[in-house]
Amino acid sequence: MSLSIIIPCFNSSKYILDNIKKLKKYIDKTNYKYEIIIIDDGSYDKTFNLVKKFTFKNKNIKTYKNHLNEGKSYSLIKGIKKTKFKKIIIIDSDLPYLSRLNILIKKLNKYDFVLVNRGHRQSKNIGKDSSLYQSARVAIGYIVNLIIRITFSIKIKDTQAGLKGFIKPKNFTKFKFFSKRFFFDLELLLFFISQKKKILSIPVLYKVPSDSSI
Repeated sequence: MSLSIIIPCFNSSKYILDNIKKLKKYIDKTNYKYEIIIIDDGSYDKTFNLVKKFTFKNKNIKTYKNHLNEGKSYSLIKGIKKTKFKKIIIIDSDLPYLSRLNILIKKLNKYDFVLVNRGHRQSKNIGKDSSLYQSARVAIGYIVNLIIRITFSIKIKDTQAGLKGFIKPKNFTKFKFFSKRFFFDLELLLFFISQKKKILSIPVLYKVPSDSSI
């Protein structure tokens, strides 16, 4: 199996190198053929330099930098255009739900689009204590998703979780995406729905971050 893994990042110098090494070690154990594509969205810290230095010794890891902070959606679209394999994985730079990655990859043998779904009936928030910030994130996420489901008539209760995989269709590069900063995840899902592709959401145990931005 061959995989293209895309990681968007911004000002992630504190953890990006450790996480790339962690992901590489995880994938190396599977014996998959793979490439990792990192898109630095105009970071002004040392993110790009750290990753670029690491890629010199790892030819299957490539890094690109946006001249300006263009947004996550822009970075993901850019990364997808640079992939060479049909099976594509999108994962946030903090490696959320890494324990579900291998399951997600295997499901791509039967499905065209697979995503982690925190709103799945079998998913569970295992965070013991919730701050006001964490509770607000949960509430905002619920409201946003409710609006999305009503507007687009979809049943999946979570379109924004930071781990997804899909089989790149032949006509994918011809499809024009309108998202630049946010909601590329939703637009990607709607694309696969419109193409009548097989879609699967998988449950996950998760915690609401206490130190990240909404």
